[in-house]
Amino acid sequence: MIGLSRLEKSYGGRTLFENVSLQLNAGSRYGLVGANGSGKSTLLKILAGDEAATGGSVSLPREARIGVLRQDRFLDDSAPILDLAMKGDTVVWDALCEQSRIVDHGADASGLADIEDVLRAHDGYTLEARASAVLEGLGIPLAIQKRPLATLSGGFKLRVLLAQVLVSGPDALLLDEPTNHLDILSIRWLEKFLVDYEGCALVTSHDQRFLEAIATHILDVDYGTVEIYTGSYAAFAVEKRATRERKEAEIARAQKIIAEKRAFVDRFGAKASKAKQAQSRLKQIEKIEVEELAESSRAAPLFQCVGMRESGAGKKPTASIRR
Repeated sequence: MIGLSRLEKSYGGRTLFENVSLQLNAGSRYGLVGANGSGKSTLLKILAGDEAATGGSVSLPREARIGVLRQDRFLDDSAPILDLAMKGDTVVWDALCEQSRIVDHGADASGLADIEDVLRAHDGYTLEARASAVLEGLGIPLAIQKRPLATLSGGFKLRVLLAQVLVSGPDALLLDEPTNHLDILSIRWLEKFLVDYEGCALVTSHDQRFLEAIATHILDVDYGTVEIYTGSYAAFAVEKRATRERKEAEIARAQKIIAEKRAFVDRFGAKASKAKQAQSRLKQIEKIEVEELAESSRAAPLFQCVGMRESGAGKKPTASIRR
């Protein structure tokens, strides 16, 4: 559904990723992972059309609706919470507003038939119930849904923003850290929503348990590119580590062979009886390719604790009884 062809993004002399060619399909849920600053959010912005790529292209179906959760977007504090969630489905919301304008204000009714067609085609008369259910799932109870958004705290306002995106009925979801400000029950509800979702979902999250619950694939932003892994987060972690260890072992074997052949050349290269064999080994060394492993963008701090003395050393244990 979403096609990436030789996609590249650079800032000045720094390349976040390059030569990224992927096909993201409907019915699949992609967990987007990587170190802070590796380019996860930048990739989402490019797919959402909020930022331009340095090179390559992104292709989408012409009529595809994309639901994007942006952490820096703000909603109208004076609007009712339920209305804001309903506005996510812009086609139905606009049709309902036009219908209300005609009926309540006696406007030209010639367009009512067309509006009815739109509402029937998009299940429009269930919009309020659908929006209310999503809000409840995200921890905003029915009793307060018609209050102004201003009555909610900042974290709950972000839940309304997430509800608006989920209600929009998109063909693809791009969610940047959707579990921020959610409690455990809301996270579990969102997991079920995404597992049942039939479109293409791309999600960034630092919550490994959440990714384990929802992801069918993992997109790993590392080594200056984006690699796709099929399966859960746990399967990705095992496969990535195994791949790195396998490459390191291959490099070590190649270096050992080179060292052995180099040692033969150094030892016997000056002897006429061994000169031909030494030259043969030099040619063999030239044909051996040793892969140079790039450094991962994931860096972990190293902590080392050194004891000043052994436990209990230098002082006899004492005990006291207080009565």
